[in-house]
Amino acid sequence: MLNYRDIIYNNYFSTQVNKLNIDHAAMLKEQSQHNHRELIHLLPPNKDAKIVDMGCGFGTFVKPAMDAGYNNVSGYDISQEQVKVAHQLGMKNVHCMDIDGFFAKGEKVDVLVGLDIIEHFTKDELMNFLTNAKKCLNPGGKIILRTPNMDAPQTSLYAYGDISHEIFLNKSSALQVMSSIGFGTTQVYGGLVRNQNPLLEIIRKIGWWKYVFFKRMVLFFSARTWHNVVFEPNLIIVAQK
Repeated sequence: MLNYRDIIYNNYFSTQVNKLNIDHAAMLKEQSQHNHRELIHLLPPNKDAKIVDMGCGFGTFVKPAMDAGYNNVSGYDISQEQVKVAHQLGMKNVHCMDIDGFFAKGEKVDVLVGLDIIEHFTKDELMNFLTNAKKCLNPGGKIILRTPNMDAPQTSLYAYGDISHEIFLNKSSALQVMSSIGFGTTQVYGGLVRNQNPLLEIIRKIGWWKYVFFKRMVLFFSARTWHNVVFEPNLIIVAQK
């Protein structure tokens, strides 16, 4: 039987909005800036902490982590295309390996990062990934995940924008799955939403406030609470061992 993943992942980088034919250095700079603002503050103060980014792409988190002074950062991705681009951009610490291959090495890490990857798993694969992730963390270590949020407006843009997406979460289901694996503490909140243009960002903030207020009223009118609802397009999940 033909596995669709064999087709999609074989040339994932080139078939996903034709990313082979763009300015990779400019794209790395833009995405690194976003990831720095959104995530770097979640890393431990110890600059020697061992940080591994799973499904790292061409280094859009590896780069800002290195720029922030972390000297023990590495990334792993199954896509040879993306690893090649990372090497061309100077990140030799990005390696071509699948997730199971990394876990099989038995390495212990302080921080495991998985940005925009768990939505590609089935439910069984997600539970297996999180179980292995917890095992590979040092005591007090943490896992940082980002995934589309099913409670967000126009969520189909993110959930169905990639045919390889399998599973989708909101805050409640994210807390449920992390608790079931046995993580000590878990925080789930909305990812960074920001427009680069200052004037447009002001307009966006006003519109966003009105939208969130309206959605909370809808929940209120339906006798629901909004305390476990996140409205931003992405969820950030931070769980500590």
